[in-house]
Amino acid sequence: MRKKVAIVGAGVSGLASIRACLEEGLEPTCFERSNDVGGLWKFSDHAEEGRASIYQSVVTNSCKEMMCFPDFPYPDDYPNYMHNAKLQEYIKMFARKKNLLKYIQFETLVTSIKKCANFPVTGQWNIVTERDGKQESSIFDAVLICSGHHVYPNLPVDSFPGIKKFKGQILHSWKYKHPGNFRDKRVVMIGLGNSGADITVDLSHAVKKVFLSTRSGSWIISRVSCNGYPMDVTYFTRFKAIIHHIIPMCLLNMWEENKVNSRFDHINYGLKPSHRLH
Repeated sequence: MRKKVAIVGAGVSGLASIRACLEEGLEPTCFERSNDVGGLWKFSDHAEEGRASIYQSVVTNSCKEMMCFPDFPYPDDYPNYMHNAKLQEYIKMFARKKNLLKYIQFETLVTSIKKCANFPVTGQWNIVTERDGKQESSIFDAVLICSGHHVYPNLPVDSFPGIKKFKGQILHSWKYKHPGNFRDKRVVMIGLGNSGADITVDLSHAVKKVFLSTRSGSWIISRVSCNGYPMDVTYFTRFKAIIHHIIPMCLLNMWEENKVNSRFDHINYGLKPSHRLH
């Protein structure tokens, strides 16, 4: 008898898990709270509680050659770095081509995951799901959680003295969708991570003034490498991995920081961080 596996979430990881289970002779059942595959990459024009959220202009920071499924390359006419709509197209194509949709229960919320009373003997789990207001309980031999980790925003307002006196709008990037709602306003973006830099550029097309605040600076690395190749294709190679094990880290830092600074000097822009590149 084939072992039954519950998979929570039908994003990239959930689909890969369904396929892996089938290859191992297991019986997967995937529960997806929305009405489609894609997870994080399924764009919605409003943030939904309990789901990851992206903004309208999101483009991948990994190239298509590095982020495709091994036996399902992206179409040749897709750009190296894709808009989220293109990536969602690819994910849906993969799910259809590999016949994975029949293993997914859409618009089904997992409300409870608990060990069965005889778990020490059987290793089984009791999964409670809800659909159309009705709950259902099922027993599975294993559970794979593929619901992502960009689901719940962290807004540390207590870290900003006096913020309660601020009369303007305070928004986490999780809720940001497009710059239209901020037209002709003055905005401060706090944080120089990928989302912070992305949204600052996005806002610059609509707002009166935008400030990007960073506590410690950051090394800014282009997605485009030598001769126009994607950076991750030229950097993440076996040869480079060997080099990293042979050359002392201090020399690697010095060489690669000089290379990064050749595009623009981080000191001139007040961006040089206290930490080294590696």
